[in-house]
Amino acid sequence: MEVKDIFELRKQGRTEEAYAAVLPMYAVHKGHYTTIAMFWVGVDMMKLRYQQRRLEEAYKIFRSLMRLYPTMDDRDLKGQSAMMRAALLVFDHHPGFSMLDFITQWDITRLTEDDWIMGQGDGHPVPSIGMRVVGKVFKEVESKPTVEMALKAAPILAEALKHSPYNMNNQRYKAMIYRIMGKKDKAINIYMHLIGKHRRSYLFQEMSELVDDDRYKIALLCKAIATQREEKFRQRMRFTLAGLLFGRDKARARYELDKCIAVRKQLGYSITWRMQNLAASLAEVTPVSEADEKSFYREQEVVLKEITR
Repeated sequence: MEVKDIFELRKQGRTEEAYAAVLPMYAVHKGHYTTIAMFWVGVDMMKLRYQQRRLEEAYKIFRSLMRLYPTMDDRDLKGQSAMMRAALLVFDHHPGFSMLDFITQWDITRLTEDDWIMGQGDGHPVPSIGMRVVGKVFKEVESKPTVEMALKAAPILAEALKHSPYNMNNQRYKAMIYRIMGKKDKAINIYMHLIGKHRRSYLFQEMSELVDDDRYKIALLCKAIATQREEKFRQRMRFTLAGLLFGRDKARARYELDKCIAVRKQLGYSITWRMQNLAASLAEVTPVSEADEKSFYREQEVVLKEITR
C-alpha cells in the first residue's frame, strides 16, 4: 500500500483501515508524505475515538499529534488549525488539560489571520478558532482567578485584542484581568460600556459583584434576572438578591428566596445551609405578590439609568 492509498481510504471515511495501514508504514519510513498522512489520519482517528467516547485513547492520540506536528511540513498551516481544533476538543473532555498552558507553549501569535475570522454555521455566526481558544483560556482564569493566572493570560488577550479590539468577550476578559489585579474601577468602566450596548444577563450579574453601593447591586441583579430566560440560571442570582434585600425589605427577600428554593428543588439541586439559614430567618414573613415584585423590577430600571448615564 502507498501513501495515496491511505488518503483514498481517508477520503472514503474508512478511518480505522487508514490508521491501521499508516502506522506500520510510518514506523519504518518517516518521510515527507508519510508524515503528512500519519498526521491527518491521526486527526481523523482522534475525532473518531471521541465520538466513540474512548476518551483515553483519543487523548493519547492527541499527545502523539503534539509530538508529530513539529516534524511535519505544514506550509499552508492547515495542520496548525487542526491542532487548535483538536485542543478545543480535548479541553471539553479532559478536566486536567490546560488550554492556557497549551497555547502559551504553542504561542498564540503563530495563529494566522484566517484563524481569527468568524465563520458561519446553519446561518449563524461561529466564533473564530482564535476566539474559541481564548474563550477556553479565560474559562480557566475565571475558575482560578489568581494574579499568576491573569499575568499568564494577559499576552493571549493582547493578541486577541489586536484582531478584535471591540469584541464583547475580549472586553469582558480585559475587565476580568483588571478585577484580579485589583483595578476594580477600570473593570467597572468596561462593564459600564458593555451594558450600555449589550443586554446579556451575565454582564449585569458580574458588574453587580464589582459595585459597592447596595442600591446599584440590587438594580443590576434585577436586570440580570429579568434578562435571563432560564430559571436554572436565575436561581443563584435570586438568592444573592434575597440576601441584599433582607435588611431592606424582608417581604421581597422572602419572594426571591422562595423562587430560588422552588427551582433548586425542581432541578434536584441541594438547598445549601446558607439558604436554609436565610429561609429560617424569613419563615414568619409573608412574601410580596408576583405583581408587586414585577413593579419593583420596573422601578429598578430607573436606578440602573443612574449607573449608565
